[in-house]
Amino acid sequence: MNCELAKQISLTDLLKKLGYTPTKTTRNDWWYISPLREEKTASFKVNIDKNVFYDHSAGFGGTTLDFVMKYNNCDIKSALELLKDNSFSFHQPIIMSSNIIQEPACKIQAIMPLMHPNLIQYVSKRNLNLKMAETYCKEVHYTLNNKTYYAVGFQNEVGGFELRNKYVKMCIGKKAVTYFNNKSKNIVLYESWSDYISFLTLYPNAEKQYDFLILNSVSMLNNAIIKTPNNYLYKCTNGEVHKNVNVQIRKSVNMYLYKELKYDKIICCFDNDKAGENAFQKVVQTYIGAVDGRKLYENHKDLNDYLLTINRNDLT
Repeated sequence: MNCELAKQISLTDLLKKLGYTPTKTTRNDWWYISPLREEKTASFKVNIDKNVFYDHSAGFGGTTLDFVMKYNNCDIKSALELLKDNSFSFHQPIIMSSNIIQEPACKIQAIMPLMHPNLIQYVSKRNLNLKMAETYCKEVHYTLNNKTYYAVGFQNEVGGFELRNKYVKMCIGKKAVTYFNNKSKNIVLYESWSDYISFLTLYPNAEKQYDFLILNSVSMLNNAIIKTPNNYLYKCTNGEVHKNVNVQIRKSVNMYLYKELKYDKIICCFDNDKAGENAFQKVVQTYIGAVDGRKLYENHKDLNDYLLTINRNDLT
């Protein structure tokens, strides 16, 4: 098995063998509940003509080989071994590049203050403080397959936007985290912007008391704060490895470990599901100062789900 043969393996056949069936099909595109994370609305698209996938919520895509590497969290050599040991059909055209692709048909047309009545209603139904939402979010108008739409947009560190409305949950542009530096000694980590705004709705006076890092997807965890270099949680120093770095990490001698943690406490407010638990375990295994903040909403899926149980009058 080589890379070119691996990229010819039918993605739809592979997904079927893994137990996934499409929730919607068109002539070229088959939509699936993402096999890479938990979700309720299908955002994982396979273009059957090109035999490539694109995960709209996570903001990345690629070939069959890219999928197997991501699905199994492995390198190319291991992915080729996995594919060699299974029986798949080879009827798709060769894809010449395994580079991550971007969705070409999606384009931003306008970015403006949040004001559309439907988006204001969407924010209100999530019990989010409108003033906070207007401060941190924009109204984004965009085209997708030559049709025009609008959504609440939350910008990340590289200019991409997380888009949300009653019907849409996707990212336009490159996927990345969002970081707010308030010069605090403590930082709070969230999976999504709605959890961040939910926190500010519950505790508006805490807006400048913490630093905040919104992952915009737990899939961003490794690249953002686990792998080196990590410029969000560390500050440059010529001194020794900081004491709050896990001892196993300290044993891995490389230049990036000669940094000092910015924070005394890292508070994780992830979802109460398998993905959220796995994310928390990764953080706590890496940083001794990590704290589980989910006790506040331990009987709810996430912070926004908890917020929805609170009477709006009690928030004013």
